[in-house]
Amino acid sequence: MTPSTRRVLLIEDNDSDAQLYAAMLQELQADTVDNPTATPTDVERVTALEPGLAELTDRGQTYDAVLLDLNLPDSTGLETVDRVVDADSDVAIVVLTSVGDQRLGTEAVDKGAQDFLIKDHVTPRVLAKTVTYAQTRKAQTRQIERQRNELSVLNWLIRHEIRNDASIILGWASALEADSPSEQRSLDRIEDASNHIVTLTESVGELISTLEDERTELDAVRLGAVLDAEVTHFRENYESASVSFTGDASDVSVKANQFLGTVLRNVLLNAVDHNDTDTPSIEIDVHLPAAGDTDPETTTIEGDAEQEYVWVDIADNGPGIPAETKASVTEKAYSGDADGTGIGLYLVNKFMQQYEGEIRIEDNSPHGTVVRLGFVPAARSQ
Repeated sequence: MTPSTRRVLLIEDNDSDAQLYAAMLQELQADTVDNPTATPTDVERVTALEPGLAELTDRGQTYDAVLLDLNLPDSTGLETVDRVVDADSDVAIVVLTSVGDQRLGTEAVDKGAQDFLIKDHVTPRVLAKTVTYAQTRKAQTRQIERQRNELSVLNWLIRHEIRNDASIILGWASALEADSPSEQRSLDRIEDASNHIVTLTESVGELISTLEDERTELDAVRLGAVLDAEVTHFRENYESASVSFTGDASDVSVKANQFLGTVLRNVLLNAVDHNDTDTPSIEIDVHLPAAGDTDPETTTIEGDAEQEYVWVDIADNGPGIPAETKASVTEKAYSGDADGTGIGLYLVNKFMQQYEGEIRIEDNSPHGTVVRLGFVPAARSQ
């Protein structure tokens, strides 16, 4: 299969340099023995930035890559990169710099270029490979941007449209008065289902937020305060469940962000949603790392460094998680039953990865599950 022709716009005012780069891009394609898959390349050359921008904004023209000199008659420096990016955000950009301008090339990449080349070090193979890799990186960037835009739309739809409709249903249901026990049961089910929808929108919305922000900023978050708030809220909404709390985390801070409550809440909800007993029982235990403690339950090895964790164990008396699915409940959107949401522990795992922590799924005794959350300790509050 013959590769499709690649169109490159060369913005270079130096005639000898321009002729050399054009010849280099076409040299490898002529060698069909050593390079049978070489990409045919058409090169269009302009001598200044303004005609280059005109080429990029011409709807009748489409370029795959731009070779851009940063020392042009009508534009110099990093502003040149900004203007090319503004003119065509989809084109791959390779900046051409002089010897000694490596820092400028690196800054150009930060501005939106995909790569840079030092003019005196360019060879035909280096030039062709750099342009190809720049196209690949640009395509990957566009795909990530599209995915983030799609996630943003989904986030808005979930947080606003679906949640608002569920809130309206809740409002109408609360205004109704039942005339019989059967009607009251129906109203209760409507309210339970609507509350469940609201809870789901919060979880899905927060999952989308963490997927959008892969490098989220971490702060020192008071673990005890967040735990107390989530346990109080849980008891108010699940009066039939029994929750006990041992361990003192009142003066402990861990590396986390504003979604720490979401992490704890989802583990608690998972413990009660998948519980098959009449009275779900949940035990929360906090283990603090101690100086000189080498207990493998409170430490883990990362590379050559030993990292101590603050462990929060949340144990339930449910049916437990089968051994063959313990890994999948945190690695994918797993559903253990027909009406399970399947995102709770997956969401928790996503956040724990951001927190540089650890999640373990273990069996409880005599039955049930223990979800162990290992947080990196931050500075203790004064």
